Amino acid sequence: MRSNYIRALRASAQCQYLGWLSLLFFPPFCWLVIEYHNFRKLDALLTFCRTRPRPALFGLLAVTVFFLLALLLLRRGAAACALTGGLSCLIAYINYTKLALNGDYFFPKDIVMVKQADSLLSFLSGGLPRWMVPALVLLVLWCGALALLGTALPLGRADRLFCAASAIALGAVFCASPGRTRWLLERFSIQMEATGLQSVNYTANGFLGAFALNLQQLRVQPPAGYSPERVEALLARYPGSPSTGEAFDVIVVLSESFCDIRELPGLTFSQDPLTNFDAIRARDNCYSGALYTNAIGGGTVRPEFELLTGLDTEALPSGSTPYEYVTRPLESYVSNYKDAGYRTVAVHPYIPDFYARDAAYPYLGFDAFYSHQDLERMGPLHYKRGYVTDASLEAIMEQILDQSEEPMFLFAITMENHQPFSPLPEEKIQIQVSSDLLSQSSLDTVTTYVQGLYDADQMLGRLVEYIDSRERPTLLVFFGDHKPTLGDNYAAYAESGLFPADLNYEFHHRKKMYSTPFLICANRDLDPGLFSGRTDNELSPCYLLDAAALSTGSRMTPYMQLLAELHGSVPFYNQRLTMPITPEVRASVQARQWITYHRLMGK
Repeated sequence: MRSNYIRALRASAQCQYLGWLSLLFFPPFCWLVIEYHNFRKLDALLTFCRTRPRPALFGLLAVTVFFLLALLLLRRGAAACALTGGLSCLIAYINYTKLALNGDYFFPKDIVMVKQADSLLSFLSGGLPRWMVPALVLLVLWCGALALLGTALPLGRADRLFCAASAIALGAVFCASPGRTRWLLERFSIQMEATGLQSVNYTANGFLGAFALNLQQLRVQPPAGYSPERVEALLARYPGSPSTGEAFDVIVVLSESFCDIRELPGLTFSQDPLTNFDAIRARDNCYSGALYTNAIGGGTVRPEFELLTGLDTEALPSGSTPYEYVTRPLESYVSNYKDAGYRTVAVHPYIPDFYARDAAYPYLGFDAFYSHQDLERMGPLHYKRGYVTDASLEAIMEQILDQSEEPMFLFAITMENHQPFSPLPEEKIQIQVSSDLLSQSSLDTVTTYVQGLYDADQMLGRLVEYIDSRERPTLLVFFGDHKPTLGDNYAAYAESGLFPADLNYEFHHRKKMYSTPFLICANRDLDPGLFSGRTDNELSPCYLLDAAALSTGSRMTPYMQLLAELHGSVPFYNQRLTMPITPEVRASVQARQWITYHRLMGK
């Protein structure tokens, strides 16, 4: 009986007409799924369509072309809809979730991270976006109806392949050169300059227009005005300088998601989670302040790369992993210490190839890189929420330092306080957190985060006690790589009023979003170096190890001296801050981007 019913449906001219008619509406459906989850609000999407109709049309045409190719290749309407609709929902979900978790959109370069999908998925939290489930249900019903109707192209395989090959060849003509691709994108009013700030790109051009523009700019382009001769002339002004003091052991700790949670209005704690941090900041031989990173919630590799090299990640394609461009020995702060006779070691209790660290670290000058498996053989590791604790890592750091007869540069990345911050059972909560401003979901997230923050503070206290007990001069640089997201779309920050739940943040809001604490202290007196005072200093990650070197009289390369001069006029800057572009800012960015391109891509 069921087969008779299906035959009757397929024999009905009206049903077949409805099936073919529905295919006309399928590309707009896919476009709507992608762009709605990009803009997140219907009003914002409608405004985009009204004020930017050509980029909206570009996105619709792109989906339509892909759908027609799928139909030509697969023949059956149900299969073409399943492929196009499935990819559309997947893209929409990735873009929505990534933006909610760390403020970044889905970039073409993210595709190369697919081999690390298991590691990335472990960082996610939360379910599907609000309208994703209805979209998936509609997609399944749509594909099921087309399968019942047997809707398929009435063309032979040879004809379909010829049409598909012709369409692909036509597309290749337009994409054969950057100039032709640019010409095509300009015909649809795609804002070509918007890639400087991706939040502008994805709102001005829509997801599909922005993604296409980022694809077109995957190749690292020389910065305006760059030439090898100009870079050489710029650095020739700085002679470099030898060490002027005793050789300090240097410990650099990148503390995962470390920030001063007490900034959030309305929070109260059963005990202060940052007592050690406050006590160390108050010491006479400590300098501290705000570090303005270019990440929030994720993207540790960006501030990490700038910290270790002094280079500018914004000279590279958006969403790229900076270490993938490190394919030859690269002058860095690490190599500077190595050249001065130091043993240089990196430790990170996670997989070694994440962000391509294992391939890049030797080129930066590290003698050794101990990842999770190596650390397991070096001492007992304890875990919280599935991550190696800060206490375990600190004990191994002491072991490494004690075993070295040479001066040491030790770089450690912690992992304990990585997201997701799922609710904890009551017995695992050491510090109770309360707030009249936060929803229960946000309060649970903050409470979980505070437990890890407390452990990071305890680790900091033990590490400083160890440093104070050493006879060898030892310097500590401790900082947070970025603020945690604390809920989808920064829910805890918005509910508490630290900054609003709005993607169009003003400069003073962005300073709060992208700032984390740092401190530099030692078991010896320190020179102020870059700093004008002991507290409330402000700088970008690229300057942090410059400041450390100056504070101890360490060897300075010409580029380090250039950075010290740039800090004097522009102590911090990155595109995400959307800060005013003064002539000093423009000159600083130009210098750093010239040298970044020269060292990574130059001949």
